[in-house]
Amino acid sequence: MKFAPTTHMDPFDIYIDMQKFKKNLCLKKYFLKNPVERTNTMEFYKHTTLKEKSTFFPKSMVSQEINTFENMILADLDKMKINKRTDNLTKKEKEALKELTSNEDFEIKPADKGGGTVIMTADYYKEEANRILGDTTTYKRLNKNPTEDIKQRFTDYIDQGYALGILNNKEFKYIKVDHPRVPVFYFLPKIHKNIEKPPGRPIVSGVGSVSNRLSEYLDQQLQPFVTSTVSHLKDTRDVLEVLKGITWEEGFLLVTSDVQALYTIIPHEKGLEATEYFLKHADTLQPEQIVFILEGIRLILENNYFYYEENFHLQQNGTSMGTRFAPSYANLFMAHWEDSFLSMYQDNLICYK
Repeated sequence: MKFAPTTHMDPFDIYIDMQKFKKNLCLKKYFLKNPVERTNTMEFYKHTTLKEKSTFFPKSMVSQEINTFENMILADLDKMKINKRTDNLTKKEKEALKELTSNEDFEIKPADKGGGTVIMTADYYKEEANRILGDTTTYKRLNKNPTEDIKQRFTDYIDQGYALGILNNKEFKYIKVDHPRVPVFYFLPKIHKNIEKPPGRPIVSGVGSVSNRLSEYLDQQLQPFVTSTVSHLKDTRDVLEVLKGITWEEGFLLVTSDVQALYTIIPHEKGLEATEYFLKHADTLQPEQIVFILEGIRLILENNYFYYEENFHLQQNGTSMGTRFAPSYANLFMAHWEDSFLSMYQDNLICYK
């Protein structure tokens, strides 16, 4: 359970909510009086919905009625009896939790699956992390911080996209990161595979990194192609709908399969080849935009660096868990691989998803 209801009420939170509501009222009034004219002209390139969050607040729309409403709410807040915050932990439990989280001999991480919390010794965590990063076919240790060099490559690429018109002004401002954070490596323990010495699922946290928003842009561009693949399933309900249409007969077999460490084993060229196949066959993008998308994917794949234990590393193969476009990219790779053999077994397949 991620949410624990409480009777505690924070007056400051209520005040913030009040200001947000006030801003929304003013925005509705403003755009009612100043409707935005939308043109129906077809755009040459396919654009996304990405843009910086607006800070526009038309304060000229604040009326006497809105001020009166705000004052009434604030007056009611002053009259209300605010309950003191109550803890669901005892004093000793809180002390024990604080002691555990500050103990450098242990590492606490969420489980890879199942929603549990895993406490590992710091020694084991480092041992498993070093085992993962010791795979020299996938990872390479760098001699210096490559952030500035990589940032320049991304800047040149994004500037070119804007100059060509492939990126509109909103996308350009959103995707370009002036002060990037360095991506950080960690892993999630797979206790469903081994509860005593769980192998780790490598994750690169790239929030705020130079590639983070570009990855989001690429994901929005790739998503429509993923959902149109033959084996795509949206969710559990989608699975049930598919199964509902099948009459089970004797001799049928229900088979599932999994690819071990899929994200990190996709060869760059094979992944790009698969993505290019779907982008070109759909005939919904201009050739220049297809090239731009593929170049963006390659840029992220070949500059997928991160920091761990005072060292910088570069991922040489596959894509990292944590980058936004990774699921779409991996799905297209698998869909392309499936297309290469499904036709040979079509007579024996009742359903393939």
